[in-house]
Amino acid sequence: MYKLHLIKADSTKEVHDYKTKPTFEDMYKHIGCDLIEMSTAKIPEMSNRKDGYTDIYFDEEYMLKERQPDINRFITLRWLEWLENTGRTALPPRVICGNVCVIQEVKDEAAWKNKKSRAS
Repeated sequence: MYKLHLIKADSTKEVHDYKTKPTFEDMYKHIGCDLIEMSTAKIPEMSNRKDGYTDIYFDEEYMLKERQPDINRFITLRWLEWLENTGRTALPPRVICGNVCVIQEVKDEAAWKNKKSRAS
């Protein structure tokens, strides 16, 4: 089973269940785009890795389409942390805007729910 975490620009979050790994086609409607960019961020509560890093998916053309950027602060802070921790850099404006998806594989649903309730 997979959890598709949707982190909206206003920092609200939704979780959608999938029996198979979500595809770009699945994510387009959640992100609100037709061209996805992928990067990495440090989000331990949504990661299966020991270092807490996970792939993030967002609208590659957001800044070209929107005159007023809607910065996703939750994701931007965790993306900047990943950049700093790994010695990477990014071109200005160094923000991620709009809705962002994170895919998390869940092998034990009961353990995932228990972990989530402890994190709240």
